[in-house]
Amino acid sequence: MKSKSGIDGISKCMAVLIFSTCVITACSSGDGGDDGDVLQLSLTSTSDVPLGQSPNISASQYVKNGLYIINVQQRGTTSGNGGDSAAASPEFSSTTTQVEGVDEADRIEYDGEYLYVANLPTWDSQPEAENRVRILKRQDDFSLDVVANIPLESEHEMMGMYLHDERLGVITRKFGYYPLVDAVAITSPWNSPDNDTKIQFIDVASPETPTIPHKIKIDGRLISSRRIGNDLYLAMQYVPSADNLPAVGNSNSSREAYYRRLLELDNSSLVPNITINEQSLPLYNLDDCLVPENASSKNGHVQMLSLVKINMSSPSTYSALCTIVEAEGLFMTHNNMYLHATQGNDTVIHKVSLENGIEYQATGKVRGSFGWNSSPQLKMSERDGYFMAVTTEGLLADNPEHFLHVLTQQGRKLEEVASLPNDDEPSPIGKPGEDVYAVRFLEDKAYVVTFEQVDPLYVIDLSDAEAPFISGELTIPGFSSYLHPMENGLLLGIGQQVIGANIPEAGEQPMTTPVEDGMKVSLFDVLDPENPILLNEYVWSDTYTGAEYDYRALSVLKTQTGYRFALPSESWRSDEGTFSLHYALQMLEVDSEERTLSLVGSIDHQQDNENYYGSYDDRSVLHNDHIYYLRGNKVYHALWQQEPPIDGPY
Repeated sequence: MKSKSGIDGISKCMAVLIFSTCVITACSSGDGGDDGDVLQLSLTSTSDVPLGQSPNISASQYVKNGLYIINVQQRGTTSGNGGDSAAASPEFSSTTTQVEGVDEADRIEYDGEYLYVANLPTWDSQPEAENRVRILKRQDDFSLDVVANIPLESEHEMMGMYLHDERLGVITRKFGYYPLVDAVAITSPWNSPDNDTKIQFIDVASPETPTIPHKIKIDGRLISSRRIGNDLYLAMQYVPSADNLPAVGNSNSSREAYYRRLLELDNSSLVPNITINEQSLPLYNLDDCLVPENASSKNGHVQMLSLVKINMSSPSTYSALCTIVEAEGLFMTHNNMYLHATQGNDTVIHKVSLENGIEYQATGKVRGSFGWNSSPQLKMSERDGYFMAVTTEGLLADNPEHFLHVLTQQGRKLEEVASLPNDDEPSPIGKPGEDVYAVRFLEDKAYVVTFEQVDPLYVIDLSDAEAPFISGELTIPGFSSYLHPMENGLLLGIGQQVIGANIPEAGEQPMTTPVEDGMKVSLFDVLDPENPILLNEYVWSDTYTGAEYDYRALSVLKTQTGYRFALPSESWRSDEGTFSLHYALQMLEVDSEERTLSLVGSIDHQQDNENYYGSYDDRSVLHNDHIYYLRGNKVYHALWQQEPPIDGPY
């Protein structure tokens, strides 16, 4: 791990090469027909071996071997250039997160007085959709005035914002969405080889006059980010390029000469740079990177996983950990970060401690993968030193199998100490043919939703983490894609209803696959884990909500009597044979004592001349009896009531 508080020097950003990992050996001799020994190296696939310093190979040679494999062995010839809690109820809502106190980036932030909104691009290049962050001030009547605009680079995609202690962190990355007219142009930024992540730390102590004291650029593709207190955490993937090397032929001597030149490369040219206010230096030392402990001198790999921690108040203070492995996503608590990658039909997990900086801890492997029907991070949890995950084997099979895994750290390994199903608890998770659509861990329970024709909600008891068992099951039509836990044994499910006529009777084979009928919000009583109950539900025909797959689209406000929820909806409507999209914000309430779910109303608005399509990034903020609805790049204000009057857009 490397820490820095000051930087100097100038360096350029390297291009990133994305490749598929596989085992490769060198080709036979060519060109001049020389008979020398063929250099044989193998590209390491996703490894479940603990990471550290291998006694057989340095990290720098490991990376240079990887460059040789992908530039020579894999390509044949190359030019060498490539490259919820019981606390007092808050007044306003904040970004919905998986773990309380572990913030996740979003396109809207609110401090009770000022609203910070990141614009999204539109397909028709509207001027009002230019890449920027708008700051809007709440007036006494809850109307909004734009008080400042912060421009962002046009070729960068908004990855989200964090607001903490009068600092706004805005994260963007290269190669994002662009208007259609630009996407087809020869000079389109789609063709850009650059791949970097930028963070602007904006001082909003005076929101009407924001300043940007720190601009940071880090080479590499952002995988995900989190914030705990004043610390921002970034997980990034970087692949170096070997610039300015001569072309290589097919002869052994030519390849060996190329390999020698690779070994002579300055290690600092192969690691990502961090640039703060136009001053750059390597993010870490290459030979400090961790590799699989069993790596040999003939192994190689090039994907670098950079884990970076930045102090938001003093961004020049940062630390970084390098591991030469790949990662697809992460789950994070206050103390640990877990990164996952697919290895064939299995999933590799790397554990990193956050208690004293960023320190690698252990690696393990579980059977199955996380799949794509629901968020991978929601399929992971940690409690009392145990890591838990729900995976699936046979994602494309007719009868996929689903597993609950419980692991604990033993030395440098994550060892599995329990799983479901097992010999003592053989009952499968899900009926034959069902996929996992939602998972939520809460205290000593796991709630799992599977679906093919109907929606079983399974309650798994984890009170003894090393002896889990399925304690209860509820079967209803449709499915939930997201589960939101509440106090007093209540659970909110967001998903889809199915047409009941297509659901077979008990013992019958389905003649057709049930058709999704519309968005559904359900209230479950799970106070008795052996007998979960559906209390109430609402269905919107021919409707979808982005909250099914991105819980940040769901706004939640704890009240004295329960909870208020707001979620965007997108529906198809027919008018004399003409179909059109209709967007709205649905408002619901849960009374925790009465254990009821009620539909308050919706916010609809005039939708003529829409230039932003889709509702996936629509958001809202609840502030006491007021609500702000972010539809596309426009903000509307309304009261929390039936058929509320609407003002805006802002």
